[in-house]
Amino acid sequence: MKNLYLIAILPPQQLSEQIDEIRKECAERHNVKAALKAPAHITLFRPFFLEPKRENWLIKLLLPATNQVPFEQELENFDSFNMHVVFIRAIKNASVTSLHRSISAIINRNKIDPKEVKGNTLFRPHITIAYRDIPPEVFPVMWEEYKNRKFKRDFIVESFSLLKHDCKQWNVFREFYLKQSIALTLF
Repeated sequence: MKNLYLIAILPPQQLSEQIDEIRKECAERHNVKAALKAPAHITLFRPFFLEPKRENWLIKLLLPATNQVPFEQELENFDSFNMHVVFIRAIKNASVTSLHRSISAIINRNKIDPKEVKGNTLFRPHITIAYRDIPPEVFPVMWEEYKNRKFKRDFIVESFSLLKHDCKQWNVFREFYLKQSIALTLF
């Protein structure tokens, strides 16, 4: 039997709690709960299946992706995908794009996801507020609430996580810390 995995950036706890409040508020107001099954996150590689006996192999493969320094990630306002998803925009920058490309290349090169990475080439970093279970008649009402709502935060990305699904929700399975830059001093 294969397990389901996801690779993502998790915001720091305090920011995650703020985002969870928004997600819970949306879930209660519109009866949409699918987004609450995962912690607030920016997806670096979509969910994929892997045999449990290959977990250590995957962890070793992902280690080279940590070879970049921590970076600032900005979050700004809300957006949507095709009347199916409401999310907080994560501003695309060179560092998050590089991390995404590195992880996608590892997954693709090692044929971990048989679907290849075609769906991962159009990278729009975001944190999902609601998706999947939004009824078509509810989306316009929901979007009216969020389209002009302001949200601006930033955080330092110091790691990314491998999450594992337990048939009910996503849990952090392994955290990968980015390399800390070393300041050189003379004398």
